[in-house]
Amino acid sequence: MFTRAGAPCARRLCCLRAHGAGRNCVTYAASFEFSLPSEGIVFGVGAAAQTGPRTAGIGAKHVMLMTDKVVRGTGIVDGIEKSLRDAGLAVSVWDDVVTEPTLPAVAAAVEYCKSGEYDTLVAVGGGSTLDSAKATSTIVANGGSFMDYVDPTRAATLKRGPRLVLLATTSGTGADMTRGAGAIDPATGIKHWLIARFRSNVTICDPELTRGAPAHVTAVAGTDALTQAVESYTNRRHNPMADLLNLEAVRICGRYLRRAVANGEDMEARSAMMYAASVLVGLGFGNAGLHIVHPVSQVVGDRYRIPHGLSLGLLLPYLLEFSLNGCVEKLVDVAEALGVPTEGLSDRDVAQRGIDAIRQLLVDVGTHRPLREFGATAEVLDSLADDYAKRPPDLANAPRPIRSAAELREIFRLAL
Repeated sequence: MFTRAGAPCARRLCCLRAHGAGRNCVTYAASFEFSLPSEGIVFGVGAAAQTGPRTAGIGAKHVMLMTDKVVRGTGIVDGIEKSLRDAGLAVSVWDDVVTEPTLPAVAAAVEYCKSGEYDTLVAVGGGSTLDSAKATSTIVANGGSFMDYVDPTRAATLKRGPRLVLLATTSGTGADMTRGAGAIDPATGIKHWLIARFRSNVTICDPELTRGAPAHVTAVAGTDALTQAVESYTNRRHNPMADLLNLEAVRICGRYLRRAVANGEDMEARSAMMYAASVLVGLGFGNAGLHIVHPVSQVVGDRYRIPHGLSLGLLLPYLLEFSLNGCVEKLVDVAEALGVPTEGLSDRDVAQRGIDAIRQLLVDVGTHRPLREFGATAEVLDSLADDYAKRPPDLANAPRPIRSAAELREIFRLAL
């Protein structure tokens, strides 16, 4: 097998496409790990009706049903609660999850769980609810507080907490498949990440649960999914299984995100986006990691209280352009997955057109806008760079690490 230049295709495991045009294929890693929810994934329209039997099937007896007041107000939770009760389970609903969870909000969930001696958490909602459930389970089993678990080296020693059954009501975060959980310290405004040892016991993906999501929520969630797929695919710590999942997610987002935003009743688009976000991206980036896009965007999100997915959309194209020299071949694959014409173009030109296609998609769904719309000015660029410097480095995963405040200031300046 040969590359476009005619050189042998070394260290290759399999191809993503025919090599007629000589484009890139998946490299294999010498070794990697790939984990799944312990009792599997249930996917399909109407799958939420299986929540009761599936939860009972993993040994649950006493369930804390976690959600937020907005989701509960839609009526979604009522059917899931009935399914649990019909399966013979004792259920208490806790609907005090807040958007962008804080450390005190997670602590309140932990205390409620302890007081009720719940053996299972069933979480129904967006990333905030799913993260809150994962954090609660970890802390209940191992004691202490959220900040005791932000050191990823602790994960291997953690005990499993109350069982986790996760149902997403948005298609974006992939939080129903991953081990991480985020919460904001209200004293500093910084979002921290708890790294748990275990994934969910069961993840139930029902596209019907996303039907009522407003267009702007669908756009923000879909932007999160697209960003995670591209960021993980261009990550230096990628692996062949994650590559296949992430690149297919990019293709689906390119085809269906606009449709899902334009018409929330389009269940083909809703199903495709949930498959991309929860199954493909959740498992892809959940097993390969991310690089600079998330931590840089989080600086802006924390400063201006911008929803997570939206903050990603504001900066993703600029950060990919910054990273381009370190991941040209990977961005060629992204461009082709998005349907960018490639004939007669150099790899670098194709990669740039791929970034341009991402930018246009985000503009079309309303998540790529100037930072100045959210209050950022040229005068705050230094302080934003200082905020980033306080966060964990990303040198290992990034195709091109940010090595100076000047580089970061320039990225923010372009985004203004």
